[in-house]
Amino acid sequence: MIAISNILVPTVLSPSCAWAARYAAQLARRLDAKLIFLHTGSRPQQEVEDFLIPLLDNSPHEVVIRQGDPAEVIAQFARELPADMILMPTHAGGRFRRFLLGSVTAKVLHDADCPVLTGVHRDDLPASPSADIRNIICAVDADSSFAPVLRCALDLKTVFHANLKIVHAIAAADETSDSPGETEIRRYLFELAKDKFDVLCREAGVNVTISLAGGPVHRVVREAALHENAELMIIGRGHMQRALGRLRTHAYAVIRNSPCPVLSI
Repeated sequence: MIAISNILVPTVLSPSCAWAARYAAQLARRLDAKLIFLHTGSRPQQEVEDFLIPLLDNSPHEVVIRQGDPAEVIAQFARELPADMILMPTHAGGRFRRFLLGSVTAKVLHDADCPVLTGVHRDDLPASPSADIRNIICAVDADSSFAPVLRCALDLKTVFHANLKIVHAIAAADETSDSPGETEIRRYLFELAKDKFDVLCREAGVNVTISLAGGPVHRVVREAALHENAELMIIGRGHMQRALGRLRTHAYAVIRNSPCPVLSI
């Protein structure tokens, strides 16, 4: 069973960080975890406390002040704790906000060793401060990331007594085309993916149903989350630390477009 004892919440005293504080407090209560807030900047500790106290509903917590490059400090401090999860908003501004993650969030996603939970990125889909998780979407790849991502999803399903839907997107399968050639290619790709997941499930010792869909990864996963009214999405991000990994290509787009918070394993 997944063990989350320490939740690290970076904060810069912004409205999006207020969401993170409220959400983290609820999540910590559900998981019986300790809350540690990290501020990288010059604000005095009491000012940080004054920002947090109205948001936490008397949840026990600790505040740490560190100096330095925010992303580097967050990743390093998470290792020192060690943190079992980093929870942070996506932080981006300007006219292209929808298309870019904030630089700190992007670097933490790349460098952190532990899971990172990010809030909803889109302005037209404001994040709920409630951590009442009843429906979970888990997006899996047919590679070595499959087992840890799936086990985390299954554990959280148990913890929250939630419904779980597991999806895999086949980007090369065009489900909008009715041409015989595209139909045959789609059938071949689906059968190939099914065979791979049969092997991976046997190796992982699990018996689960994986829904396959063709199309851009971020669109397939987003549509599945909307259809299931998901309050949490779980994805793998192990390949993000490789130069040309598949999830490095897709994970940012999935996070940017998700209608719910995303836990990246």
